[in-house]
Amino acid sequence: MAIYSQEIYKLVTAGLKELEESQLSGKIQKNPVSETHFLSAWVTKAIKQQVFDRCVIKTLMSWQQQARSMGKNAQLKQNFEHIAEAYAGIRGDDGKAMIITRDQVQSLYQVLEQKGWLVTTEFEVNRKVTHHTEGQASLVVCVKQFRDVFSIQDESTEQVELAKPLSFYVRGSAQELIDTAFSLGLLLFKVTDYKSKVKYHGEYVLYPHNNGAHLPELPTREM
Repeated sequence: MAIYSQEIYKLVTAGLKELEESQLSGKIQKNPVSETHFLSAWVTKAIKQQVFDRCVIKTLMSWQQQARSMGKNAQLKQNFEHIAEAYAGIRGDDGKAMIITRDQVQSLYQVLEQKGWLVTTEFEVNRKVTHHTEGQASLVVCVKQFRDVFSIQDESTEQVELAKPLSFYVRGSAQELIDTAFSLGLLLFKVTDYKSKVKYHGEYVLYPHNNGAHLPELPTREM
């Protein structure tokens, strides 16, 4: 069974490569209109010919619709580049997604606290709860879930790594959290912007090996 993160990375890098080759050969001009037209047709072809695994079909169809409704403003090239950069940033030298360790997540807590976030990890989140932050950016993680999702998968390394999804409940600058997590090798996947088990907090999920079943929230691009 194909893994979404691997398949979407293969997809966007293939699309960008074919666009570059067409531009080098003079078939496609280097401007937003031509690039979007090329990638829109490329996406439609990928759907019709079933070039990629079905796990990415919803993403392809979303891009197809965006290109049809938004034209050059769909920014398919920039989107492909952004996704490729994000996934490349969390892959090892062998090209494979790296494991996520407990130390990485605890480092995220520490960095956020240094940035002024209120990080709450000592309580269970097993029902709808209210968490008062007085306007401070807030990250809440269920203590029981945190204990349950980490384990030693490789006895030879004895590293405690993420084996199951972990929920982050977030209030404040989600983009700051996303960027900070990415700097530590972590990708976050949005469930909700606002409503979750923790009142006024959105929910984002961290998956083992960063292998979510849809696109992650992308870090800010360095231009």
